[in-house]
Amino acid sequence: MDNKATQTTLPADTNKEVTSLFTIENLIKTHISHIETVKTELGKQVEMMNDIQNNDPEFKAAADQGKEINKKKAEAKQNILKSPSNASLNQKIKDMRQELKDLKGALSNYLQQYQKIADTDQIESEDGEVRQIVYSARLVKLTSKFGK
Repeated sequence: MDNKATQTTLPADTNKEVTSLFTIENLIKTHISHIETVKTELGKQVEMMNDIQNNDPEFKAAADQGKEINKKKAEAKQNILKSPSNASLNQKIKDMRQELKDLKGALSNYLQQYQKIADTDQIESEDGEVRQIVYSARLVKLTSKFGK
């Protein structure tokens, strides 16, 4: 795969910020391409390993035993959840996990707004601890969101 085909070249008199932007853009494009290549190769390697494991009688027997044990475990869990108090506790756990997820999402939005307004990436919490606002960026294909 030729990564140079996707890179943009700039005239020599282009200012430093634009040059940096294009350099970063080219690095991003190169990394996306490399990630896709590694993902494809990884998929092939995993498939080969799965084929080797599935053709090994000892592994296949152990995997079948594991499936049977997991099935028994799931049945036992369902029996436990038949009790109304246990089912209620399980639902409470699910609700609390969802609440935590929602709270973290809202906090993320508030932190973005705070950072823009205060022009800082630090905030002091109620306990006096200074915390840094950190983001983890990732790319998502737009075509996958809209069901191409």
